[in-house]
Amino acid sequence: MKKKIITSFLAGLALIMTMPSCTDLDENVYDKLPAEDFGNTAAEVNALMGSTYNTLKKYWPDRFMYLQECGGSMAVTPTRRGGDWYDGGQYREIYMHQWTAQTAHVKNSWAAASEGIGICNATINTLENSTFLSDAEKLTNVSAMRGVRAFWIYAMMDCYGNVPLVTDYNDKELPTNKTRQEVFDWLIKEVTEIADNCPDVSADTYGKFTKGSAYALLAKLYLNAEAWNVTVSGNAYQQCIAACDKIMSFNYYIIEPNWKTNFSINNMNSQEAIFSICFSNKDTENQNTMMLRTLHYQDYLADNATYSSWNGVCAQPDYVKLFDTEDPRYEGTFRIGERRNAATGEMLQTDHGAPLIYTVDFTIIEGTEYDGGPWGAVVQEAGARCQKWDYAAGLSDAMENHFHIFRLADIYLMKAEALLRSGGDVAEATKLVNEIRSRAYGDATHNYTTVDLDKIALERKFELAWEAYSRQDDIRFGTFETPAWSASNCPRSKGDHLKLYPVSQDAWQTNQNLVQNPGYPTF
Repeated sequence: MKKKIITSFLAGLALIMTMPSCTDLDENVYDKLPAEDFGNTAAEVNALMGSTYNTLKKYWPDRFMYLQECGGSMAVTPTRRGGDWYDGGQYREIYMHQWTAQTAHVKNSWAAASEGIGICNATINTLENSTFLSDAEKLTNVSAMRGVRAFWIYAMMDCYGNVPLVTDYNDKELPTNKTRQEVFDWLIKEVTEIADNCPDVSADTYGKFTKGSAYALLAKLYLNAEAWNVTVSGNAYQQCIAACDKIMSFNYYIIEPNWKTNFSINNMNSQEAIFSICFSNKDTENQNTMMLRTLHYQDYLADNATYSSWNGVCAQPDYVKLFDTEDPRYEGTFRIGERRNAATGEMLQTDHGAPLIYTVDFTIIEGTEYDGGPWGAVVQEAGARCQKWDYAAGLSDAMENHFHIFRLADIYLMKAEALLRSGGDVAEATKLVNEIRSRAYGDATHNYTTVDLDKIALERKFELAWEAYSRQDDIRFGTFETPAWSASNCPRSKGDHLKLYPVSQDAWQTNQNLVQNPGYPTF
């Protein structure tokens, strides 16, 4: 009987995951969840919560990675010679800040977050009604699920600003947008309320939304408050510092001596990780497919692997050139140079007869322009590729590496930035940044005597490339309109309204109470 209930429950979750948006609340899929029966054994509770954590696999490396990195100064998905990756111009739109409510990743990211929120609401409701859990267990588990929901709402608010705030599983009314201020206020209250009730920080709670996860999310909210143009009770930067200090006070997190520990095949062992997406090489959907998204079609031969990569996203050239080539993070972040067959030693070739040598610089091929504009195709081997997460020998279609949404190095840099922005101790900020630099270089020879905001912005680029923070950081540091592929001659559109993505056209089609963000054509 329980097996049938679990099957029914998972089928209900699958149905919710296929919904265009959690704002499509007139669907009857919620009736598929036997809320009154489910969650009454440890196996059922674990299945329920595991399915909720799995929603995070839609955050990265798909969807929000493109909005944050390609919409920022870190990455670009150029059109390859022959037309690969043009895809109706959606990647051009993201790079050139010409997106619309119809741009695929704008729609898909909205849907992923909305679906995640809907599943969190269903899980929270079921756990709250469980007769199996003790009061203490219920408080801890529900707080963790509220944390996952808060993360999804934060991701939506960061990118879209004015979003629906749907937190009641039983509310079937179609919502309208709440202002970014309203959503921000709700998040501060919600995360503060759950923080000390979330699971404790330990190796046993890796992958869960813990107390550390909650304070990391609070730190992000307070650090970005000014850039988001929201008001805060008290000094936001001092409250960011307090949240960072709370994380540092936990007797567990460390700055891993080896930077690459955070990105290895077994990076689930990192004590720097605060909140992680737990991927597996056995995943059959929503996989970690970074190697497919970035590496050339023939690169599997150099990696002694069997994956079939797509030759897509690469680093913006001017971003790569910011790195000191003596910084181990340079080679640890980017795949650059020639690629040879691991079995024969022969140089790999592109489909157009060129040696496969990844170049930092690349330009648009004259005469390949699309849509009467400057955007055109580049050669297949153009662009530094993602090398940050280790690629396993024999890798096929799913990477084992986990993705750390929050990690301690980011917290150090956030605190340093908040100290400077609040007129705090420059010496302490310098010490925090230098701990990250000395870890990277292996010694203190490249440490700063003092830091300013420009140095911190650079250090964040060196430390956090590919980790879905570029756009957010660019907005906070005032460099959002400046791309890092100057040779493309593809200027970015300008306007404060572009600091928010438009509300998804698909979401509006299922809920016409939604209102488009200012600066975009109304629905």
